[in-house]
Amino acid sequence: MSNALKDRVLQLYQNTKDLQSFEELAPHCESFNNWIADSKLSINTLGTKLSSAGFYKLFNALPLEQGKNAESIPKHDEHGNIKSYQLKHYVLTQCGLKAQDWATRNETDRVTTRLEGGQEVDPEPYTEVTGKLLESDDPHELSVGLIAATGRRPHEILARAVFTAVADEPYKVNFKGQGKKRGRTVEFTISTLFPASHIIKQLNRLRKEGSTKALLKEIASEFSTDVAAQNAAIESRRGNSLRRVVQEYFGGRDTQTPILSFRADSDQNDCKALRAACAALLTERDCEGSVGSKMLFYGRFLGHVDTSETPTDKDLHNVVTSLGYADYYVTKPVPYPSAPDIEKTIRVGITHEIRDTINDLKQELEASTQAEVIEKLIESHLNRSEGVRALHAEIAQLKANNQQLQEKLTMSESNPTADIQEIIAPLIARIEALEAAQAIKPTATKSQPIQPKEDIDWEGVSNTDLWTNPDGTSNRAKGSAEEKISRSFRAITNYNDTIATGDGDRLAVTNLALRALSGVNGLVVGEWIKSHADEIISHHSKYEMENKKDPTKVETYYNKKHGTDKIYQILELINTELLDGVALKKVR
Repeated sequence: MSNALKDRVLQLYQNTKDLQSFEELAPHCESFNNWIADSKLSINTLGTKLSSAGFYKLFNALPLEQGKNAESIPKHDEHGNIKSYQLKHYVLTQCGLKAQDWATRNETDRVTTRLEGGQEVDPEPYTEVTGKLLESDDPHELSVGLIAATGRRPHEILARAVFTAVADEPYKVNFKGQGKKRGRTVEFTISTLFPASHIIKQLNRLRKEGSTKALLKEIASEFSTDVAAQNAAIESRRGNSLRRVVQEYFGGRDTQTPILSFRADSDQNDCKALRAACAALLTERDCEGSVGSKMLFYGRFLGHVDTSETPTDKDLHNVVTSLGYADYYVTKPVPYPSAPDIEKTIRVGITHEIRDTINDLKQELEASTQAEVIEKLIESHLNRSEGVRALHAEIAQLKANNQQLQEKLTMSESNPTADIQEIIAPLIARIEALEAAQAIKPTATKSQPIQPKEDIDWEGVSNTDLWTNPDGTSNRAKGSAEEKISRSFRAITNYNDTIATGDGDRLAVTNLALRALSGVNGLVVGEWIKSHADEIISHHSKYEMENKKDPTKVETYYNKKHGTDKIYQILELINTELLDGVALKKVR
């Protein structure tokens, strides 16, 4: 949407910049307003989107003449009295948000509610996770680690930030590259969660990484003279990957005990949450004194309050902006951690299905990361292997002992005595017991619900009974997974046939879509898709959602044009309307 809106704004500007009468301008404004109405952008986002697209900047820069391309607009004070007049281009009076729209947009208590429902930051786990991310070889994880340790924005970390050491201040850096300064270059000192030398080293490592260099080169070439557009493009192209890392390590929708508590108006973490949390931690650690001094430190750390050599009280107005981040608080001591000494890791390529299986095991194994799941699985395997080897060794030794006794008995001229019989009997009993133990299958643990022995005809049960046990736990009984996938498939096809309007809002049948609705492991979903490929291909062809290069393939890229948020809006609608609201498993 952002690129389409920007193109539309530029088109409007080119069509109207030289026109000198309201009659000439009006048709272009009407066409633009109709397009905005069809895009269904809300008032809450329209002003921000138009500003990002350069709408106001372009028309405010044009020469204005009263009665030709502009008119005088009254400005009112808080009591509604006219206090002055402003010459405004006709396009700005006819398009975009009206005065009442701005008033409605600003009448919100979102920030107030967030501040009243503050969340505590626990320094120890936050610092531990940040330290691990700073050592990662994954550029997305390293970027998030730097954001969490410095409180900088994504585009600042990836492209703009320049950190230099501060003499005799091991946990501070001079920072240059602050975003949102309208072209002004500022430099000021900020605290860092980890030693400055470590932060500078890891930032340099990120900038030298291949994919980061390629991204910055591509964006610089695309927007060679517009730094603001470059920053926006960086945030757009890396935003989803960074948010996924934040949610994996600090907490997402499916995380029961997130490392960082969710903000009051959010259902998962993002880079802004890290920025707010880092500011709270470093203000608590490095600033003592009054509430006012802490607010000043907080605003300067975020870059909202001027840190020049000659600051004025006027700059304090920007503390209001800082308040929007100030919903985290700290009650525990914040440490000065050293540069972490963590064993280097390597990346292992896995399929989406295996990744989903690992994510499903997080809760069962009480692990916080995918790497920890793998470590626990390997440890469990090694322990079992060691136990089996020890068991075989004991059986072999007992058999050897028994064989020796048998040979002695054979060589004896007399019959076995009662004493020897008593020795042999326990040995044989022990061997039989150990061999029997190898054949015993592990019993179900508390985290693995006991499956019913009898076969159940799942086609006849309700959606609620199919997905949920009477005690509220997820139903994982034999045969239920296939029925869940089947119903999810029918729900998607029914949605496409009956509810979807056809205006590009149909949903292709993919592993992600079926997995999200059914809650079934991706490997199982993949097998189901293979066995029902003909049905899926037929449905995709019906609505031109098939793989254009090879229509015989089940896979389709149709859903990618929606974007992640749109896909989950459709899935939530399908869940609510066709599956009684019990099915959706929100995996991102």
